Amino acid sequence: MSLDKIIRVTKTKIPTNYGNIWFFCFNFGERDVFLISNKLKINNPLNLRIHSACITSEIFGSLKCDCKLQLDLFLNILGKEKKESYALIYFPDHEGRGIGIFNKIKVYEVQRRLNLDTYDANKHLKLPIDARDYKPTIEILRYFKINKVILYTNNPNKFKFLKNYKIDVIRKPHIAKPNSFYSLKYLQTKIIKGGHLIDIEDLNKIIFKESNYVK
Repeated sequence: MSLDKIIRVTKTKIPTNYGNIWFFCFNFGERDVFLISNKLKINNPLNLRIHSACITSEIFGSLKCDCKLQLDLFLNILGKEKKESYALIYFPDHEGRGIGIFNKIKVYEVQRRLNLDTYDANKHLKLPIDARDYKPTIEILRYFKINKVILYTNNPNKFKFLKNYKIDVIRKPHIAKPNSFYSLKYLQTKIIKGGHLIDIEDLNKIIFKESNYVK
């Protein structure tokens, strides 16, 4: 499988709500991919999250998913850590698991009208369940000479992806506390239909009573 090549790289240090972080932008021609880290020079083993953009939750506060919650959870850890290397690779073109914002809004409307979950709504519209391409991750890791990763994810596909490229990877569960009835349902759907590696008992430990959720 051929990999996209890095064309240009730029970086800066930014003060944020999470602390002072390093922000790298990698240009792959038609794609830009970001790496946010707690250090200028990151080392093995790298504590890593691979994150897909979610405009609806991360900018507009949608309660329908846990994307913003997972992003905040990891960046809060990253911003406070001083010793170990932490980085988040952020794909701005992965909206809606790769189908784009236009199709994502179509999916949301089908969910609303037909009371379908995120997977069945995609199928109803004949859209792929997951069209994301993570290959730039490998070139970015090679850029930093990273070959050992502690991967913060519940998604088995991300773990398998790194393994396929001979990255020495350990998976660390990454469960953000649901903040609404909608995000709880979304998380349960990812477990049941998406095969996400979340133990129901672990989930029950971090959720609060349904009556307290925003509906």
